[in-house]
Order: sequence, then structure tokens, then C-alpha cells
Amino acid sequence: MYSLIQRHKRLAAFIIALASISFLFWMFTVADIKQMFGKGGCVAVVNGECVDLREFRYEILKYADILGDPDVERVVKRRVVSDLVVREVLFQKAEDMGILASYGEVAETIKTDRAFWENGSFSIEKYREVLSRFGITPQEYEEHVRRMITIDRLFRFLRAGVYMTEEEIHTFSRIEGVRFKGRVYLITEDYVKITEKPSEEEMRSFYERNRERFSLPEVKVFRVWTTEEKKEAHSVYRSLKEGKTVKGGVSYRVSSKQRPELPAEVVREMERIKREGGYSITKAGNTYYIIYLEKVHPKGYKSFSEVRSQIEKELIEEKKREKLREFAEGVKRRLKEGKGAGVRYLRFENSGVEDLTKTFSIREGDIMKMVFSKERVFGPYSMRTGFAVLEIEGRSFEDEKGDGLKEDLFSQKVGNILDLFVESLVRKSRIDINEDMLN
Repeated sequence: MYSLIQRHKRLAAFIIALASISFLFWMFTVADIKQMFGKGGCVAVVNGECVDLREFRYEILKYADILGDPDVERVVKRRVVSDLVVREVLFQKAEDMGILASYGEVAETIKTDRAFWENGSFSIEKYREVLSRFGITPQEYEEHVRRMITIDRLFRFLRAGVYMTEEEIHTFSRIEGVRFKGRVYLITEDYVKITEKPSEEEMRSFYERNRERFSLPEVKVFRVWTTEEKKEAHSVYRSLKEGKTVKGGVSYRVSSKQRPELPAEVVREMERIKREGGYSITKAGNTYYIIYLEKVHPKGYKSFSEVRSQIEKELIEEKKREKLREFAEGVKRRLKEGKGAGVRYLRFENSGVEDLTKTFSIREGDIMKMVFSKERVFGPYSMRTGFAVLEIEGRSFEDEKGDGLKEDLFSQKVGNILDLFVESLVRKSRIDINEDMLN
């Protein structure tokens, strides 16, 4: 399908499919998840309803193979919270509409999950054993499944009200079937020159406006002792607990940009220690790790003098880009007036909308004009090496027929309508995120 349609964002809630217990066989255990998120409380409150750790536990297991990096973990946590908030909003709407799944449907769905089968059929013993292994009660899991079925029912209800008109099909068929021939004028950096350097005032102003770009992360300095002897490990730990100085150990600097080459269990324990003088003990394999936080260097910023040359280069590039855009606008104006462009060009033949949008950042309004108007000149469009101006010399149309196009258009329309539906529900909801659980 052409890129105009593909570029629309997809509904995040579509990925909330009926969750199989199979996800629970991935890398992390319940104990790991509890350690990451704490032992209880709400991760969010949606219209007075708590989204609790239990639901977090179900979802975070899907991402177990990419966790370990603190930055990745933060992104994953926020992604999971966002999905759960959307899910709660949708469930509440379905509840208001009276289209909740029955417990009979829940039972039938669970019976089809092969994770609970034994000897070719569903086994209640296997079901209880698998859930018990991951610290989940049947009541918790059945409520989870009921919510998933309910949300799916809500989507099917909304989908049933969507239809395609003949005018819509004809319009998009024309967009899909159009073929262009013409020229693309490439305006690259060699068309302009910048000799004037930015002033001191301009550079300092840029520094103040973009200060966060020059931030330095918080750095924690740890000392870590390792031993395979339990008695020795606890001796070091007790000494730290009593405030004594312990010799030896290896120093590690830890920040969002510096990760020590240590086992994941040790790194997670480091993340847990927040204040200077904090200490902990953990075990990875056969080795004990005793961890002590010696020093915390708070977040700071690079000085102006440190980044002055970088800012100067960026401002010169900005000015060059502005001049290049002005030059491209002049090329566009001359072409519209029927005058020569004065720059090199490339020809294109039999190119569709998708071909052009893959190469150039064409605005949707321009796409409609390219297809249905008699305008010839479009742009300028930004490229990595400069700008491009398109001149359409001819248009031809190939009729697109068949159910494939109609099905693609229908699916996209359903997606867009559900996007708007979810956005509207979220906007109208009272949502309170527990930031403490995400940091």
C-alpha cells in the first residue's frame, strides 16, 4: 500500500492481543520483577481504579530478553505503563457499554491455551501448577484474560460500524494508480557559502537554549569486593554495616552512559543503592559481591568553553541550511514562472506516490495536489544533503481493481478511527502515574 497510508501511526492498543501464559516462560522470575518494581502499590490510577503490580508482572515478561540496561528498563517500564493505562481506559469504556466478557468465555479461552495441556487436552492440574510456578493465582489470571476478551469485543463492536464509501475507494484508487514523470532538482551545499562566523552572543544564546544537550549524567562511584567464600563475604558486609573502612575491592564508575562489566544481578543491586554510604550484598553464580557506594557526583553541565567549538559548527550549519532553503525557494519560484532553474536535475519516469514519498518528505496536502490538481512544481523537500524541488511534467492513471485495495483501505480506516477513539478516551480520563515506580 502506498506510503501515504502506511505513514499513519498505528493504534498502540492493537498490540494488546489476548495474552498467552506462554509469555511467562521467558527469562525473568517473579522475584526478579518484584525486585525491579518494588513489592506493591499502584503504578497508575485511572479514573480512580488502580493499575497494580500484578498487571505489570504480566506485561514486563514480554520484554525480558532486552532488559538489563537501566536506560532500556526505564523505556520499557514507561511503555508498559502506557499500554496498561490504555487497556484500563478501554476496559472501563467496555464496562460502561455493558459488553463485558462472560466467565464462560474466559474458561473456553484458557482451555485452548496449549501451555496448560497435558496428553493432548487441557489439564486443571497443569493449569494450577504453571500459574503457581510464577506466583499467579487462577483468579488473577482469569481476570486478566476476561479483560483481554472484553477489549477485543469492544474493538470488534467498533469495527462493525466502519464502512468504505465508493468515493473513498475511488479517491484512494486514483492515488494508488497514478504515475508521474518529471524532474527533480537537487539543491546541495555547494550552491551556497557561509563566510560569516556566529557572534559570541549568538553562541551563548544557543548554549542557554540547548543546555540540556550538554548535560553530564549523575555518576556513582562504587567499590565492589568479590569472593566465593560465604564467611568472608559476610565479614566484609558486617564491617561496612558497622561503618568500618575495608581495604581492597575494585572501583567502578556507573552512570547512564557508563555500565560496569558485571553480572546483571550486581548491576541491578547498584541501581537500588541511592545514597552515599549505602551498601548491599548479592550473589551471581558461585561468587558473592559486596557493594559499597563511595561517592555520588550529581548531574551537571559542560561549560560553555568546553562546547564552544561544537556550537560554532552547529550555528554555521544552521545558517548554511537557511541559505540553502532560501535558494531552493528561489528555484521553485523560477520554475513556477516558467524560467530556468539554473541547477542540475534528474529525470524520473513512471513513478508512483510511494516511490516519491520513500525518497522525499512530501506533505500529505502536497500528495493530494500532485494527484488531483494541475500544479507542476512542489517543494522544497528536505534531504540529508540539502533540498529537492519536484517538477511534474505528466500524470497518467492506471485503474486499481480488486478486493485487495479495498481491504487495505478498510483496515487503515478502522485503525485511524480506533486511534481517535482511544485518544479521546485517554484525554477525558483522570490518569495519575506513580513516577516513583518508573525511576
